[in-house]
Formats: sequence, C-alpha cells, structure tokens
Amino acid sequence: MKITTNRDHLNFQCTDCNSYADGIKIGNKLKTVCLFGKNKDAVGLAHNQIAGNKKVYITKFNSIPKIYINPSIVDKSDSYFYAEEGCMSYPNKKNKVKRYDWVVVRHLKQDGYIEEKFDGFLGTIHQHEIQHLNGIDIHHQPIGDNNE
Repeated sequence: MKITTNRDHLNFQCTDCNSYADGIKIGNKLKTVCLFGKNKDAVGLAHNQIAGNKKVYITKFNSIPKIYINPSIVDKSDSYFYAEEGCMSYPNKKNKVKRYDWVVVRHLKQDGYIEEKFDGFLGTIHQHEIQHLNGIDIHHQPIGDNNE
C-alpha cells in the first residue's frame, strides 16, 4: 500500500466508519504502511493518505501505534502556537501551521465513544491527522483557522 500524493485523494471530507470492526481493519492497514520500509519514521497517517475515505487515522508515538476511529476535536485550548510540519503526502515540503496547545479528541472504542486530552507533540499529531480527514492539509490550511 502506497501513500498518495494526489490532491484529489486528500482534499475531501472523509465519512464515518460504520462500525468499530471496520475501523480496526482500516487502522491495521495504516499501521502496516507506517511500521516498515521507507515510512517507518511516520508518526501518523490518515485513511485518505492511502486513497481511502473513512474517518480513521493512526498515531505512532514512542514507537507505539494507536488507531483512532471517527475522531473529532471537541475542545481545545485558547492558546496556540505555530509549528513547522512535514507530511508524508508532501515529501520534503514543510509548512508553518497553527496548532492549539492541547485538544480533546472524541473517538470510537469498542464499548462506545470516549474523550481524551492530548498536548505537546502528540496533540500536534492528532490535529494534523484530523485535518487530513476533514480534507485540509498543511499547505492548504485556512488562514487564522485550525478548522478541526
């Protein structure tokens, strides 16, 4: 499975998964792409980055991959910063983007939806991947808006 650089695959809003099991299947595909070969340094990957259309992404933090299904940001800090980020779909093209100091992400687990708070680098990864699922990338972010 290959990471797409085709903007038509990236710049649209993904739809919810029908079930937790479907999300896990997609997440496992994403993990496979990020765990081996030239993508092993990736810290996150959204389903549309492999030409999919469902709201699923993974993070890989401290070498531990985790799957997030039907995620959304439900709260965020009032404070923010600008960070220079790269993206697997735009190799060697970094951009400065607005990121909140922390976010609360609501996502589907086997027993229902939960909310988790993320800050620091992990918070940045979640914001980046959720933007992907919403059809926004680091090179086409609305000015002055994080558009979760």
